[in-house]
Amino acid sequence: MTLGILGKKLGMTQIFKDDGTCVPVTIVQAGPCKVLQIKMAAAVEHPEGHRTSSMNRGKKGGKATRPRSADGYYAVQLGFDDKPARVTNKAQIGHNKKAGVDGGKRFVREFRMDSAPQLKAGDDVTVGILEGVNHVDVAGITKGRGWAGTIKRHNFSCQPASHGNSLNHRTGGGIGRTNSISKGVPKGKSMAGHYGVDRVTVQKLEIVKLDTVRNLVYLRGAVPGHNNGYLLLNKSTKVKR
Repeated sequence: MTLGILGKKLGMTQIFKDDGTCVPVTIVQAGPCKVLQIKMAAAVEHPEGHRTSSMNRGKKGGKATRPRSADGYYAVQLGFDDKPARVTNKAQIGHNKKAGVDGGKRFVREFRMDSAPQLKAGDDVTVGILEGVNHVDVAGITKGRGWAGTIKRHNFSCQPASHGNSLNHRTGGGIGRTNSISKGVPKGKSMAGHYGVDRVTVQKLEIVKLDTVRNLVYLRGAVPGHNNGYLLLNKSTKVKR
């Protein structure tokens, strides 16, 4: 898996290509992101050593190098959108301080890697990593729609509006005699319930324009979530041969 980038949905608009065609696009602010941590599959030597408990009891200032415990996989942890220290807990402040970041980050995610990454904690990741990429996969949290019926939630059809159907046009209808009297409603049955607030990935969105100065990427079509919602952008895995 290649390194992606974190971003924020700013809204939708339309732009015109050189041939005059109008393209609906979503503007995403991708980065800049700060590398907060590098995770390694194998143990590595600590660059400054580590004070052990035995050395702390007898000697002052003694240090002994001890390999950093392995994470079991390669990954790069990115942080996006600054958060003031007054609303950040001490654990996050201490974690970010190792990467030279004061305060916190509102959106923190990690990207799995196939091999050891070349980045180090404290580096910046900008929208420039998408140069030369034609399509991306965008993941986000969909809009919350509250409690919804079967027609809105599952695209069911309305019941007939002919004679005999009195005030029963948008109900879900029967769920089957076997399910209703023996073991209750089976899991996964399409019924009314909470709709939205799900993680959704839209694949193969075309990059129409890339603004490296303002860290903006223009994607053809719509992306999940509301304006100012956070997104994950990855190089598309399904490409034409």
